[in-house]
Amino acid sequence: MNFKAAMFDFDGTLTEKGHHSPSKEIADALVNLSQKMPIGFCTGRQLESFERRALSKLLEHVSDEERPRFMENLYLFSENGAIGYDFNPAIKDFEEIYRIEWPSEFIDREKLRTILNEEVKEYGEILYNAHKIVVVMGTKFYYEDKPAIDKVYELADKIYDVVLGVLKKINPDYLKYVHVGNSGIGVIISPANGDKDEAVEQFGKFLSENRGMKFDSKYSEILTAGDSAQVGGNDFYFLSGRFGTPYSVGEILPDNPKLQSVKDENGKRILHSKGTLKLIQTLL
Repeated sequence: MNFKAAMFDFDGTLTEKGHHSPSKEIADALVNLSQKMPIGFCTGRQLESFERRALSKLLEHVSDEERPRFMENLYLFSENGAIGYDFNPAIKDFEEIYRIEWPSEFIDREKLRTILNEEVKEYGEILYNAHKIVVVMGTKFYYEDKPAIDKVYELADKIYDVVLGVLKKINPDYLKYVHVGNSGIGVIISPANGDKDEAVEQFGKFLSENRGMKFDSKYSEILTAGDSAQVGGNDFYFLSGRFGTPYSVGEILPDNPKLQSVKDENGKRILHSKGTLKLIQTLL
């Protein structure tokens, strides 16, 4: 496949499991890739959190000479794909390129957050921060710098189960309105038409309309990479193959023939940021 653009989940894909910041090796590889093609980060984080806790750390490894081209070719798809951003060099800031609204016909967003904050309090809480569209829950360890990652994952699984129970009570057909993704470090509820697969399509449309790039109808020339492809994982739709060509550096589903893994010379799978690094190197 002759890839023309690439999209990456952030946590657990560009970082190691349980880490918030990418390594210098990953940063260097992304800078090199940005000289060749547009790149997008597709994450459950909202814009301000991404800039503060992810992009700022990434830019520490980017030289002043490399930064303009890197930022020019950088796109962000935040809140699990519900909002897309393009970086505008003229104002040195991100600008919205699309936004998917919360499905109020299912339930009022604030009402749902109130219900869930009570229901998940044994394991975590609603994150009442700058998320504009989605509903996000973090575990009790969310504000700790270096929590035991296995315990974080255990609590996230419990929150996920509670959330599914609440949504089913509201409407057994809740999947018509919302998707639930468990990233391992938290749980996110997004509009069903605003998940990460939507972000792939929107990315392709934007590049077609604004940069004159040509893609097939499924935007197969866009590589997508993530680590939570399992049912309920927050990359399940991203790596479904509905749009883009998907690669997993984490969970992999045997019943998804479109999903590919990253392997070394001996056929052993390479996971998380090391797998992503290998994948980027094949694109360069």
